[in-house]
Amino acid sequence: MLGSDPVIDLRSTLSARALQLVFRPMFRYQSAGSRVQFATKPIAKPERITVPTRHGNVRTLLYSPTAESVAAWHAAGRRPPVHLIVHGGGFIVRVPMQEDNVARYLASEVGAYVLIPDYDTAPKVRFPVSEEQSYDVFRWIQANAQSQGWDGDRVSVGGPSAGGKHALSVVTMAIDDGGRLPVAVTAEYAAADMALAPSARTSAKRNPVVPPQLVDLIQRTYFKGVDLTSLLASPNRYSRLAEFPPTLVLTAEYDTLRDEMNALAADLAERGVQVTHRQFDGVDHGFTHFPPVEVAREAIAMIGEHLRKAYA
Repeated sequence: MLGSDPVIDLRSTLSARALQLVFRPMFRYQSAGSRVQFATKPIAKPERITVPTRHGNVRTLLYSPTAESVAAWHAAGRRPPVHLIVHGGGFIVRVPMQEDNVARYLASEVGAYVLIPDYDTAPKVRFPVSEEQSYDVFRWIQANAQSQGWDGDRVSVGGPSAGGKHALSVVTMAIDDGGRLPVAVTAEYAAADMALAPSARTSAKRNPVVPPQLVDLIQRTYFKGVDLTSLLASPNRYSRLAEFPPTLVLTAEYDTLRDEMNALAADLAERGVQVTHRQFDGVDHGFTHFPPVEVAREAIAMIGEHLRKAYA
């Protein structure tokens, strides 16, 4: 059964279900497909594993580096690192495979294991289920390093769009927990301030990828009845940002989320965090998957370089 959180009204539930139905064909039509596959080594089809969380089991894609990459890590006296990608989808869509090109690149060029959890979204659940599932997967990665053959001390987290917001929340939860932090975090065209009114996110583009109507739907479903100024909902308001690990923030000129992420990058840097920040001109939300291909290539290469430095 699909299920729906009872707090979410029927009209909003139906709108969210409609978005879920149209997303896959729309993504296939608009994305650059194989042209944004930049892995130079043959990476096997991802294994499908199940990770337990406080909100039930989460199906998760596991990409493995090549045997040669694993052997190279072992020869250096180390196990391969791990990157957790929290996929995007506006807190509503569940298509982990949309991050296939990034996952394959990191497995190929960085030699990392990559996990992409299929976390629950609205209208089935509301905040903070997705954040807590993502965090539980992160902790599972660390706790099961011995049996899985990877390095539990070199685990990073990142993601695009809503997934980037969840990645930031994984860091804040890890700080509050007092446990091992991710060694790095990446946030690609992410969100950081869910308390902003939909009309406050603007773009010079007439029809941006993330219009006010979508933000309104997100607030009426996943964040229904939530204090949007809470630190877990809006990580830009977190009081301990200075404790963040090295952070990569990638934004887009026409993305309606760019201002809050540009501000977060500046705030992190001012607090002494090691920040790499790049705004790509002439593009909108989703630039790691959509044309122009040159921007996607550069952005994904920046993710790889950021993680490579953190794993060194």
